[in-house]
Amino acid sequence: MNARAVAAWSVACLFIVLFTTNPAYKLVVLAAAFVTLVTSAGIRRMRRLLIAVACIGTFDAMLNFVSAHVGRTILFALPDSIPALGGAYTLEAFAFGVSGGITIAAAIFAAAPFSLLLQPHDVMDALPNALSRTGTAIAASMNLLPVVVTSFGEVSEAQRLRGWRPRGPASWAEVVVPVVLTSVESSIQLAESMEARGFGSASRSAFQKRNLEWDHWMVIAASGLAVVLFIADHAMGGAKDWFAYPSLTAPQLDLPALIACLLLFIPVLVWSRHA
Repeated sequence: MNARAVAAWSVACLFIVLFTTNPAYKLVVLAAAFVTLVTSAGIRRMRRLLIAVACIGTFDAMLNFVSAHVGRTILFALPDSIPALGGAYTLEAFAFGVSGGITIAAAIFAAAPFSLLLQPHDVMDALPNALSRTGTAIAASMNLLPVVVTSFGEVSEAQRLRGWRPRGPASWAEVVVPVVLTSVESSIQLAESMEARGFGSASRSAFQKRNLEWDHWMVIAASGLAVVLFIADHAMGGAKDWFAYPSLTAPQLDLPALIACLLLFIPVLVWSRHA
């Protein structure tokens, strides 16, 4: 799987999701990103990601519902004397919050292939030589979270074997402190290894170049066409935005913009062969 094709698809998804306020198009992009990840990575590898996305999306929807007391369709109201919670709770505020949650979920799923489907060195090799140092930093940062999670599991298991039991927030220092020290030590080892290999002293070299094959070009072409078609439809008066306030209305759909979003399903046919 080529990182440049993955990047083109992710950028196309992010562009459409952030360009429009219409939740219908956002929902189609979300479905494309979700189905693509399920097909290529599998639902088991996505469990933690799904839980995180569900929590973040729900929090965003409820935050807007609780904080935005505007709109004409009032569901219920609390006394204004209640701090922060008092006021009218409207259907428009809830719909706008759900739209925001869909935006966040689609954006996370669009960027998820970089960690679920690619190795850090694939991302680094996909960048031009002028951005080789940036690619190294990106690759190192992508490895940071998995290393910390693994270290946390190992340290907590070792502490339990020594008789440690969680007794409140203060007791977790016996696990957190070794994890932080281990992470710092790993960072120092990484820096020493990079220095020993002459990082920054010459131009980047590669053992084997990854060429773009026809299926990679298909994903890139479909992603670029989706962006161009969506922009063109919007410029001609289509792909209209959606506004929840002051009264809730159903989002409108245009066929060209819908086709642009459906083009983002192309990786389902391509990346499933590399799963």
